[in-house]
Amino acid sequence: MSLKDKVALVTGVAIPKGIGFASAKVLAREGAALSIVDCTDKVHDRAQDLKRSGYKVLGFKADLSRSSEVAEMVKKVLAAFGRIDILVNAAGSVPNPDKLKLFNDITEEEWDREWNNNLKTTFNCTKAVLPIMIKQKYGKVVNIASTVAAQGAGSMAGTTAYSAAKYGIVGFTHNLALSVAMHGINANTILPGWIDTGLLRKEVYEERAKSIPLGRNGKPEEVANLVRFLASDESSYLTGSDIVIDGGNMRQELRKVQGQR
Repeated sequence: MSLKDKVALVTGVAIPKGIGFASAKVLAREGAALSIVDCTDKVHDRAQDLKRSGYKVLGFKADLSRSSEVAEMVKKVLAAFGRIDILVNAAGSVPNPDKLKLFNDITEEEWDREWNNNLKTTFNCTKAVLPIMIKQKYGKVVNIASTVAAQGAGSMAGTTAYSAAKYGIVGFTHNLALSVAMHGINANTILPGWIDTGLLRKEVYEERAKSIPLGRNGKPEEVANLVRFLASDESSYLTGSDIVIDGGNMRQELRKVQGQR
């Protein structure tokens, strides 16, 4: 159990097949005490799911785009466990391919919603947890972005706000890693490709799988295993990195672009 005696805080866990909940399960399996948080009451259902498996977990409902609610939640986690060793920022939204809008058609409200859901949540949670990690001289921050933010990969048309927010997470993590390295804190970003979380229509996943070199969409557990590695001391010399997990899709798309030149 590589994370025994560690305390982990995982955001964005409400979806049973989501990356956040899969990550929470893997971290718990590796021995970490867990605090999970989401903006809906479903977080309590996920906490019960974990408790039934015998894991030590607390569930919190909070709007992570509001710094005051995040600060209050972190205070409760600290009171319960005394420390926070691992922060997994998995909270975020996913564009619906059936409702994409080109840049000229998106509203300021829609832009703000994507930034609040993806980038501001990451900023608020990291801001609240970092003083604890600095005091400990130890911490692991794992941020979930997307391959839309991978250099050279490009984005889907109609995902301007989402792509910009995910690029923001990557840039944020690069600079965070440099800012906290002297405190014994590692910060890295995971960039998942098409992961079947059940949020989109089955036909969307089936169509996307046809273009992926491995011939299928990814599983949330596969991303969670990478989270586990970055949260453990096995990754002690890795910081400021972007790790793509997409079945080879990005490389294939890059080759297509290069072949057109």
